[in-house]
Amino acid sequence: MVTIMKRVCLIVLSILLVVIPVVGQADAGEDYEEAYKIYIAAGISVAAYNDRIGNLARHYLEEEGWEIDRYVQDAGQDGARFLLAKKDLGNGKQTYFLAFVGTENADDVKCNLKVDKVYFAGSSLAELTANAAKAGIAANEPKVHQGFFEFVQSGLEAKVLDNTGTSLLLSDILLNNKDSKLYLVGHSLGGAAATITGAALINMGINAEQIEVITFGAPAVGNHAFAAKYEPFLQLTRIVIAGDPVTGVLQTLVGGYEQFGKEIKWHMPPTTDRPHNITEYVDLALKNYYDKRQQFRESAGQSAQNAVSQTDIYITPLKNTLPEPLKAEFWYMQEALRDEYLRIMPGCTLANESDNWREKARQLGYRWVVVPELQVTQLKQARNTHYITLSQTIYEVSSGAVVQTAVFSTGTYNLTPLEAFVHNLKGINSGQLVWDQHR
Repeated sequence: MVTIMKRVCLIVLSILLVVIPVVGQADAGEDYEEAYKIYIAAGISVAAYNDRIGNLARHYLEEEGWEIDRYVQDAGQDGARFLLAKKDLGNGKQTYFLAFVGTENADDVKCNLKVDKVYFAGSSLAELTANAAKAGIAANEPKVHQGFFEFVQSGLEAKVLDNTGTSLLLSDILLNNKDSKLYLVGHSLGGAAATITGAALINMGINAEQIEVITFGAPAVGNHAFAAKYEPFLQLTRIVIAGDPVTGVLQTLVGGYEQFGKEIKWHMPPTTDRPHNITEYVDLALKNYYDKRQQFRESAGQSAQNAVSQTDIYITPLKNTLPEPLKAEFWYMQEALRDEYLRIMPGCTLANESDNWREKARQLGYRWVVVPELQVTQLKQARNTHYITLSQTIYEVSSGAVVQTAVFSTGTYNLTPLEAFVHNLKGINSGQLVWDQHR
């Protein structure tokens, strides 16, 4: 137990954690802020997994400027694995997210199956551990899931180096920096670990305002007394997809468990049927972010189109070639494409019309035209499975010659259509583009 909490402690390291900055706008609406925060939490939660999708998520986060440190247990030792992601989002201060991995191996499954409750009390790691071992504690005292508690213990003992090179526990860092803030996040078992870690840090004397927990598809972690005690203090947001069985399994099959905190419920599109998958939560978090961003733009009278071109690159709009069941995905794909092109080609012109693009680009004095094209193939052998193919052709305007082409295709076996599209978009632009060779 001492292992996870210690590492988590030290992990928050020079956690001069600050409240997450508003996305790009100091006066952004609360819904927009919250949507961005949830979107980042979802992406970092999937990055905690040690699989192909987790590796991709970490790569993309690092590509976006996030600095990531990953922590695993020593050989032969069970317990939580987690990562710390930090980034300066524009206000000169670092923002930190600590993500716990969900169920990933046989030992994690064993943690899930230890459904007995243990006493949860104590203002130090030693006291928490000693009290958890006590028997005969009354049912009206705060108690938590035994397996989840054991999973968390090693994290509370984790240490990281602060800016001076000193090795510190997470609790020490937060106590020494009263204006810092830590976001504890995770999916499934990882969300349960994040919740218990947040409660433990409050017990250790950390100001509750310094801690915020965001979970995705997480089970209940404690009894009514635990929920009643921490409901007023622990900032907990639980994201739940309708139909996810994990969020209510302990209440139904075991009894004596209770959820608390702010619940946000999402609904999946009819083209998918995996309500507990982390990829579904990431997909809906990204869509929620795009929806709230658009609402903010509309309320602020802003346009998504960049007003003035600062480069010689002209990008034609993507045509909606999606099959009818996936038509609703197209707007989100457009937003993802816009974001990625503006990231890798700041100041480029994103055209609104695709007709006569070569002549328009020539008249306006552009040197290059980028033409993205989307194609989707449904696999008949697999339900709700598609191959999402994105091609990109770059033309030289003066001659009309094709100077660069690329094609990227991804199946939706473990990804949603939107996630597959984003993966293609990043993959297709991962190499050197033609204008980089002429600078």
